[in-house]
Parts: sequence; C-alpha cells; structure tokens
Amino acid sequence: MSLIKLLIADDEALVCIGLQSMLKWEQYNIEIVGIAHNGAQEEEMIDTLRPDIVISDIKMPIKSGLEVAGSVRRKYGRLPLFIMLTSYEEFQYARGAIEVQATDYLVKLELTPEALAESIRRALAILEEYQTMENYPKLVHRGNLQAQRDKFFIRLLSGLFENKNQYLLQKEDLEVDLSAPAYLVCTCRILGPDTVPPRGDKLVALCSSTVQMAKDTLSSVSACYVTSLDLRNFALILPVPGPDPQLWMPDIQKLLADMASVLHNYFNVTIIGAIGFAAEDPFLLQGSYLAARKALPAAVKERSFVFFTEGEAPLQEQLLFDFSESRMEIRRAFEEMDTRALHSIISRMIESFDGRPDLLVPATDAACNILYMATSLLADGDNMVEQIFEQEPEGYRAIYQLHTIEEITGWLIQFRDGCVRMLATRRQSYKEQVVKNVQEYIKRNLGTKLSLNQVADVFNFSPNYLSHLFSKVAGVNYVEYITETKITAAKEMMVRGEGRIYEISQKLGYESAFYFSKVFKKVTGLSPRDYMQQIEGNAGGE
Repeated sequence: MSLIKLLIADDEALVCIGLQSMLKWEQYNIEIVGIAHNGAQEEEMIDTLRPDIVISDIKMPIKSGLEVAGSVRRKYGRLPLFIMLTSYEEFQYARGAIEVQATDYLVKLELTPEALAESIRRALAILEEYQTMENYPKLVHRGNLQAQRDKFFIRLLSGLFENKNQYLLQKEDLEVDLSAPAYLVCTCRILGPDTVPPRGDKLVALCSSTVQMAKDTLSSVSACYVTSLDLRNFALILPVPGPDPQLWMPDIQKLLADMASVLHNYFNVTIIGAIGFAAEDPFLLQGSYLAARKALPAAVKERSFVFFTEGEAPLQEQLLFDFSESRMEIRRAFEEMDTRALHSIISRMIESFDGRPDLLVPATDAACNILYMATSLLADGDNMVEQIFEQEPEGYRAIYQLHTIEEITGWLIQFRDGCVRMLATRRQSYKEQVVKNVQEYIKRNLGTKLSLNQVADVFNFSPNYLSHLFSKVAGVNYVEYITETKITAAKEMMVRGEGRIYEISQKLGYESAFYFSKVFKKVTGLSPRDYMQQIEGNAGGE
C-alpha cells in the first residue's frame, strides 16, 4: 500500500513541531511531506507535493487556511482532505470550515493525541472511499458531483423523470447507490435560533452549514443522501431493511435524534421532521416524500420528528396539482428556449390558482416543480433563478416560506417574467453550454455505446431536439462527433502503446475489432495495423 501524504500548515513553529510528534504517523501509513508557515506557501506546496491530507491553521499570514482550502477545492475537487485548526471557538470559523468541506474542525487548546487520532482515522476512511473512484482528473471533471446528485434527488422526489430508464441512466452516471432493501424519505426543517436575524446572509450561512453538518453526521453512520429543498428545509433519503416500520422505526428515531442533537450543539438550532413510508423500489420514493410532506405540519406543531400513519397517507393524486400536461409543455419550452410558450403556460397556471386559497398546496407543488425543472433542464439554471430572485433576502429557496395563494402567484409571476427576460438574452450561450456538457460527457464515457437516446435521457432532452441542437451548434452531427472522438482517442492510445488493436477497440466500446478497424480506416485512410506500423517507423527514424 502506498504511503498517505500529509502536509502541515501553521504559522506557529511550536504547533508544527507538536503535530509532528503528537502521533506515530507510520502507524497510520502516513508520511509528512512538508511544513508550511503561511497560506501562500501552503497552496504552493499543495500544488507541487499533491498531499492526500492537509492539517491547516485557519488564520495564517498572506492567505488564510480557509482561503487556501477554497482555492484548492475549486482546482482539484474533493482532494486533498482538510483538517482545520483554530485558536478561536467561534461559529464563523466553524462555518467557514464546513463551507470548504473540511473533514474536521479542531480547537488547538483542546487538542489531544486522542482527538487528533480520531480526526485522522475519519479522514483516512473518507480518503479510502474517494480513492475507490478514479483519481484527480475525474474528480476535477466531476467537481460538481454533489450538486448534480442534489438535482437528481429533487427530480426523483418531485416525479420529474420522464420514465424509469431515464432515472436508471442518471443514477448510474452519478454513481448513486440505492441498493438497500428499501428507502424512506424524511423531510426536515431548521427552526431558530433566535440570535440570528430571520433574513440575511447570516441566516443563509447558518442554514447551509447546518445541512452540510447533517450530511457529515449521517454519512458516518448511514449510507444516506441529504438534499436541500430550500433555505430551511432539506430531505433525507434513508436506507431501511424493509417496508415494515417495525423493522426500522426505533433505529430511525435514534438516528434522527442523534443528528438533531449534534446540530443543536453546534448551531443552537432545532431540527424537526416528518418520516414517510418505506419503498422497496427507490423510483417510487415520491410517494414517501409526499406522505412526509403531509405529516410535516404535525411535526412543526409538536416540534419533534413524527411518522406518517397508514390511514393518513394520501394518494399521490390528492396531493398534487395535475401537472403532467403542463410538465411536457414546459419541458419543450425550456428545451427550445421558447419564451413565448413559457410565458403562456405559466400565465395559465397563475390564472387557475388566482383567488383560490383552497389550492395553496397544489399551487406550491406546481411552483416547486417549475423551479426544479428550470434548475434541472437548463445548463445554467441554478445561477439564472438565483439572479431572478437576487433581491429577495432568501432568494428563490424561500418558496416553502410562502403561506398564501397571493404569495405563490406573486412568486410565479416573478419567476415567469425573469425567465422570459433572461432566456431571451442568453439563448446562444445557453445552447453552446449544453453542447459543451454533452461533449464532455461523451469524452468521459468513450468505453460505452453512447446511443443518442441514452445521452438524451441523461441530459433530460428529447433525442430529436438534442440531435438537432448538437448538429447546429457543434457543426457536426452527433454520430460523427462520437466516431471522430473515439478514433482520436484510439490514435492517442496507439502512440502511447496502450494495448493491441482488439484491446483498444474494447476500451472504446466497439463490439468487434473488425468493425473498429473498418471505422478507423474510413476516418483516417489507414487500417489500425498500418497506422501503428507508421508510428513505429517514425519512432525508429528519429
């Protein structure tokens, strides 16, 4: 097993010496590869030494440890892992450490060998999980994997997948493991604290840090997923041993109570929630989510976690506005950037809800569906809706805080007008970004067949539209682009000597070496064997 590389960064020499001697690092298969005494030196050493773990002081000269961690995270994705040190036990530093996805936050004055060892063991466990994936290049490529997974679960819980095959393809592409016997959804809400103003940056930072801490806390004990719904609401997708509540209810109660306790101790917030029923097929988790949503008012009233009861579990149709026809129309409008159609569809919905307080829940669900479709279907959807609601204290994520039909219709009007305005000004750049994303996906998956239908499903587009868009923007049709990209990759593999012809054809997803050779000759004018001999001849003549 190769050594794990550790970098220590602190502007106090005694702290660096203490950390070096506090543990027998060889027992953890760790090698200390460098000591940095300011933030600039720390980042430079990370770039050159590529450590696996960094123990970094938060406050340092030139650049703070948090600034370094944020910069490194943007450059390299998940690795290296950061353990942050500080002399100050203040919320703002804990929040900063969580925002750069540090694995731990340690107060120097309270640091003991036992505490450091526990922190290192946690980092090593995370590192082992990450290293089962492909290394840095792919992690950089997929640096926004968590954001994509959040969108995946929002689609799943909101019933926005067109079919099960689309769900399965995206699940596989995002490496989402839903292999437990059953899963349930718990919707959670963050209450308090009174010390933080009800609106503004402090509340946003508090809630985002709370959700991140919930992820960190639960991931250490359960193979679950945590997804933000809006500023104060998030959903847990929890594995259970089966659909029978008697199999899992006590364990789930303890898990949620422990999570709530940790979050209360860190941020002085109260976490309440409602738990839906367990589904053996994860594709059907929308039902569990809707049941939990129905039970949430009782959880708010009791300020605790509550379970739905079978008698109260509503049918899916009773909870949702009939969105099926509108969904297809909105999808087509987003795909084709048809702002006139989008304005018309949303206007009809606003008219149907206006003055109908009895339709508050269906209107809220419909508004959420439109929001999630925008963030899921548009290449830059998150940024676009953030700009539309940038003057709102809690942004677009405040949708569940709206309590009247007038507020919901007002939100829909603001969303409609903002979408139409912004889509009209960025049609071309948006289409170029979509095609760029598809091209990057193709390059990451050259070993598969990459049929048009499959890739269209991954990106939530109809095959006809994606084919038309790709040809128009890329200047080459979809099939030709894949062929050219695979043959380019094959030529590079031949230059590097990465296997025989049949092995290269297999790596690139061709069914037979014969067919690969035929395609290769059509594109290059040479058979693969002649091309390889030409390479060898050129190398011999040098």
